[in-house]
Amino acid sequence: MQALDATMEAALRDGRTPSAAEFGGIAAILASADGIAHSHFVPEYMALVLDEADLDDPGVQAFSRGVVQGLDGDIGINALVDLVAERTPLPDAVEAVWFRRWLDLAQDRTAAASARIAALRGALLTKRQDARRSLRLSSVIADCAIDDEPAFLAHAARIAGLLHAESPSEALVDFLNDLLEVADAADEASFELGMERVGLALQAGSGRDVLARLREARTRFDASASGREARADARVLSLAIGLLDDFFEERIGGWTERLEELRREAFAHSAYAIQEGDFLNGAKEAEVSAWASLAVRLGSLADSLEEPAWWNAAHIIENELLSVYSANRTLFRRSVDGGLEWLVRPRIEGYYARHRDQLYALRGWLKARGSSELGTAAADLIVRTDAALGRGGDPDPPGAATASPAVAAVLESGKDSYEDRERYLREVIADVNYVEFKQITPPVMEAVKAVLHAFEGLPYFDNPNVRVFVRAVVVKTLLFLKSRMDPSPGVDPTVSYLFIREGEPNPLEKSLQQDFMRFLHTSMLGSVDEVRGIAAGRADVMHQFEGIRFITEIKREEQDASLENLIASYGAQTTLYQNTNIPIGILLVLDLTTRDGLSGHFRTLYRTEIGDLLRDGTTRGVLVVKIPARRVDPSTATREATSRISKAKTASQRDGKPAAKVMAPKDHGAQTVDTSLAPRFRGRRKIHSRPSRDV
Repeated sequence: MQALDATMEAALRDGRTPSAAEFGGIAAILASADGIAHSHFVPEYMALVLDEADLDDPGVQAFSRGVVQGLDGDIGINALVDLVAERTPLPDAVEAVWFRRWLDLAQDRTAAASARIAALRGALLTKRQDARRSLRLSSVIADCAIDDEPAFLAHAARIAGLLHAESPSEALVDFLNDLLEVADAADEASFELGMERVGLALQAGSGRDVLARLREARTRFDASASGREARADARVLSLAIGLLDDFFEERIGGWTERLEELRREAFAHSAYAIQEGDFLNGAKEAEVSAWASLAVRLGSLADSLEEPAWWNAAHIIENELLSVYSANRTLFRRSVDGGLEWLVRPRIEGYYARHRDQLYALRGWLKARGSSELGTAAADLIVRTDAALGRGGDPDPPGAATASPAVAAVLESGKDSYEDRERYLREVIADVNYVEFKQITPPVMEAVKAVLHAFEGLPYFDNPNVRVFVRAVVVKTLLFLKSRMDPSPGVDPTVSYLFIREGEPNPLEKSLQQDFMRFLHTSMLGSVDEVRGIAAGRADVMHQFEGIRFITEIKREEQDASLENLIASYGAQTTLYQNTNIPIGILLVLDLTTRDGLSGHFRTLYRTEIGDLLRDGTTRGVLVVKIPARRVDPSTATREATSRISKAKTASQRDGKPAAKVMAPKDHGAQTVDTSLAPRFRGRRKIHSRPSRDV
């Protein structure tokens, strides 16, 4: 086993995925199930077997059974569960064995609580959609004794909530109610009981039932938030339900402050969930996001419904009104309406009944945008709107005297499906990408190819999601560099910090960080700043996508901004942030050493450094980008050069020496310049894509 581990360690140190042949063939690995179960490289061995062996082979299934039976620690179990969670399901015979083993371990109170918690995760994953396994898992959780380990009970509560959402069970609800008496598990139980009430509210058939159940849910979420500080999820849902309640009751006070609080809590929960990176978070993330989205739209729409007319009617109709009106389908992805609509529709329809002129805005939007965004449904919607305005035939049943039924029909049909909107948006984004591609300059093209070619071969870069995300952030970072070399303060005041300002101190790195974030916010790359708890530190800018995370470290340099010195001075800190995710980072430096106020060429302002930068056996990659500061604009540079030439001529005449000939630039022909007087430019650097000296 030591020989196998040594081979595996050597391959991983080189940043590559080994093949079975390096271990003497797949048979040598299959014969070592017991040893592999206690190895630090369990997920790597299992990934190799899953990739190269026939999973229907009895020997392979026996190997997987032996490994899972031998695993009794949380680290190995969690690593194996995370590996399988990212892949297509294994053969049912394999997952059935794994499920039984992990279910048995979860019930073994003599085992460590951490191992039992990991086993619960594994059992939940491998139950898949099998009804009998689901019933067995539900039964085991419902039978948990409340004197069990509180940490285990808290995780059991979380899984109980997921199981109840799939298949409602009174036994699971009773279990959650019992956990309200367990101090260290009560917050999770309260949250899941709140979600149970929300589920009932979304299915309710009357406004009274919806409101009652949501108010009960809010009480549970408040209890969860008070039970533990790190319950941003509970606070988001409590705030959102409170705002929905106020919208229904037409209470208008305090919306701004509560919406701001909701945004803060939603951000905090998102940052926490990304760091945790657990496949169990998917359903909760979707629910929290939907409620936060509903609350924000309600906040905007509530203000609009207080106005007799809308100057930006198209925006309100498209982004607020139609989304809220059919919230069950548009925000919560349910196949039918109900639940929330009982609370939001009466106020919207009442507004249109009081302000019939606003129907003209709705009809105008349908005529202008309906055919492109709603397809063939637009023509029918226009007919319904005309009927509500008293034009044409009324599509509603005879006797509908008020505007409200016709308005309701228009709004009811007025939201296209999520799939149609997603398809349309993909087409639009493709058009945007095509236009942007045509605008890319040759130096940027060269830089993108050089940097990404250097990253080839880094650990995890062969993962399609990693590759796509890193490429996107690298391109945007290089475009940020280009965008900060073009404009002057007169054209774009936000770049004024990059130019010399007499009597003012050098800008801080915070100026560059804020500018970079403003630029990234237009790209929707999931970038956030000032994130704590990353590799035991605080990350300046974190880029995140589906569990993938890497960091841009922001620095400023006033002494030596050579790329070699920047790597030596700041490379270690940049690479340390890579310890818990992909080994790629970006170092963005505010260069305050620019000579004569002029920056170098684009090609001299970036470099990649690849190698064992921390001397820990891990190949890492860092992209260094310099943003030149203390610059002057071209016209100022010309005036300063002219002034220097004039002073040189005067000095030479005073000393009785012939002045150097300096010909003014002309439209055509070459020019002779005294290089002793001309501004000095830095030379071109090569783009390094091979390992260099250690940091």
